[in-house]
Amino acid sequence: MTDNPMTDNPTSAPSPESSTRRRSRRQETRLWHLPVVRVERVTPNLARVTVRDESLAVLAGAGTDQNVMLYLYPEGTELPEPLTLDGARGLWSQVRPLTRTYTIRRHDPATNEVDFDFVLHGDIGPASAWASRVAVGDKMIFVGPSPAYQPDPHADWYLLAGDETALPAIANIMAVVSAPVVAFVEVAGPAEEQDLPGVTWLHRDAPAGESTVLVDAIRAAELPAGTPEVWLAGERSAMVDVRAHLLEDRGFPRRRVRPTTYWRLGESGN
Repeated sequence: MTDNPMTDNPTSAPSPESSTRRRSRRQETRLWHLPVVRVERVTPNLARVTVRDESLAVLAGAGTDQNVMLYLYPEGTELPEPLTLDGARGLWSQVRPLTRTYTIRRHDPATNEVDFDFVLHGDIGPASAWASRVAVGDKMIFVGPSPAYQPDPHADWYLLAGDETALPAIANIMAVVSAPVVAFVEVAGPAEEQDLPGVTWLHRDAPAGESTVLVDAIRAAELPAGTPEVWLAGERSAMVDVRAHLLEDRGFPRRRVRPTTYWRLGESGN
C-alpha cells in the first residue's frame, strides 16, 4: 500500500493500554473452513470477502471489534477433511499456517453469512495477497471468535478514531451505541471513503503511518461535554499520540480512553 506498508493485521493483539477494556464472554473457540460466496471491491484498496455456511448459525456475533484468527496455509497444502482445530494443530509439526487477526465486519444469522474487510497493499503481506486473489468457491479458514468490546452504556458520548484498518470495528460500534458519536477515520484519499454517515474522513498527506492528520484533527476538534468513551485503533505511534493528547491536554480519565495497536510502521512481515 505504501513504502512503509500496513500489516495485514487490522485487529492484532491489543496493546497493554487496552487491557482494561470491557469484553463479552468468550465463545467456544473452533476452526471454521468455509466457502467464499462473494468478493466485493468496496473501495480501490479494500476488498470485502463473504463466507456462508450453515455452521455459522452457532456463531453468536457480538458486533463491535469481535475478531477471528485467519489461517493461511502454503499453496498446495493438503488438509484433512473435515478440518478441525485439533486436526490443524496436529499438523503443526509438518506445516504451520501463517496467522492474521481480522474483525468480523458483518454477521447475518438469517443468511449464515459473515463479511471480512481486507485492506489491500499488494503482495507485501500474505493476507493482502490472499484477498487480492481469492475467488468465489475458494475456502477461508479461521479460528475464533474472540470476545468483543462492550461500549459503556452510561457514556454521554463516544469518540471513535483510527485508520482504514479500524473501519470494521468503528462501523459496528456506531451501529450499536445510542449516545452521540464523534468519529474520525484516516484513509488514503476520497476514493477510500465509505458510506458511513457521521464519520469525518481525513485524507492522509503522507505514507500510511507517517501522516499526522488523525491526531491533528482530534487536537483541533471541539468535543462534546459530559462523560466520554474513547475507542481508538490503528498504527501504534498514532494511537500513542492521540491517547497522550486526550489524557494530558484534554484531561480525559485514563479508564475512558481505550487504544489498540493494530499495526506498526516498518513492520512489513505480515
